[in-house]
Amino acid sequence: MSPLDRYLWREVGAAVLGGLAVIVLAFIGGYLYEVLAPLLQRGADPWVVAQYLAFRVPDALVRGLPIAMLFALLLVLSRMGEESELKAFLAGGISPLRVLFPLLLLAAVLFISGVLIGESIAPKATQSGQSLLRQAVFQKPRALLAPGSTFTDAYGRILYVGQADEGGIGGVRVITAEEILLSERAHFEGGQLVLEGGSRVTYAGSRPRTVARFERGTVPLVELAQDAPGGLSALTLAELHSRIRQYRQSGLPYHAELTAYYRKWAEPAAAFAFTVFAVGLSFFLLGGSRNLGMVGVVVLTFFYYATWSVGRIMGEAGALPPLLAAWGPGTLYAVAGAVLLGVGRR
Repeated sequence: MSPLDRYLWREVGAAVLGGLAVIVLAFIGGYLYEVLAPLLQRGADPWVVAQYLAFRVPDALVRGLPIAMLFALLLVLSRMGEESELKAFLAGGISPLRVLFPLLLLAAVLFISGVLIGESIAPKATQSGQSLLRQAVFQKPRALLAPGSTFTDAYGRILYVGQADEGGIGGVRVITAEEILLSERAHFEGGQLVLEGGSRVTYAGSRPRTVARFERGTVPLVELAQDAPGGLSALTLAELHSRIRQYRQSGLPYHAELTAYYRKWAEPAAAFAFTVFAVGLSFFLLGGSRNLGMVGVVVLTFFYYATWSVGRIMGEAGALPPLLAAWGPGTLYAVAGAVLLGVGRR
C-alpha cells in the first residue's frame, strides 16, 4: 500500500468511526423515542428497555455504516479541497481516479462487514431483543400493552387488546375469518391469556351465523409475536427468501419481504456509490474554487437518509417496485458521481 493510500485510509477511516458512533446513537435514540419511551411512561422496567437498546446496536451498526461512509468522505474530501490538498494531487499528476481506487477498497471492506454483520450478529440480536419484550409483556402486561395493541397468537389468530390500564386487560378480540371471540375482561396466566367469559360469534360470509356464550377461554401465547420495531430486519436472507417463496405460492402480497431482501444487499453496497459521488463532487467543486462546507455535508447525508426512508416505506406498501425502492437511493448517488467525475476530467 502506497503512502497516498495509507493517508486516505487513515483520514477517511477515522472520520467513518466518529460518524458511525454518532449515527448509531441517533438510531438508538430514535428507537427510544418512538417505541420505548411510551413503555417507560407506562411503568416498564428501565433495565429491560436498556437491554433491548443494547440488542438493537448491531442492526443500527449495519444501517449506519453506509451513512457514516458518506458523511466521512464528504467531510474529509471537502477539507482536503479547502486546504488545497486536492490541487496538490492534481499538480503532482495524481488523477481523481487514483484517489478513487483506495477509497473503493475501503468501501469494499465496509460492504463485506455490513453483509456479514447483517447476516449473523444483527438478526440474532434483534430476535433476542424482541424475545425480551415479549417476556416483559408476560411479566408486566398492563405496563407494556397499550390500548389498540395487536398480536398474533400460537394459532395465527389476530389478538386485539382494547383496554390495558390499572383496572386490568379488557376489550379483547380474537379474530379469524370464520369467527370472533369477544371478552371484556382477561388476564395473563401461565403463558396464556385467559378470557374471563365472553361471546363466540361465527360467520357465514359477512353475516353472523351463531352466537354462543362461554365462561372461560384460553389463548395460547407460546408463540406470541408482538409487532416490535425491526421486524423484517430480524430475518436473514435465507429466511426472507423462504418467506417470499411461500407468499408467492399462496398468492399473498410480499412487497415488504422483497423490499427487505433487496435492502440487505443495497444498503451495504451504497458505500461504493457514495465513494464515487464524494470523489466526483470534490474534484468538480475544485474547478470553481468552491467548497462544500459542513452544512453541505449534513444536507447531502440527510438527503440520502430521507430517500432511504421514503423508499423503504413505499416499497413495503407496494407503491414502488421493491427493486427500485431498495437500490434507487444508492443508484442516484452513483449516477450523479459518475457524471461529476466525467465533467471534472473535462
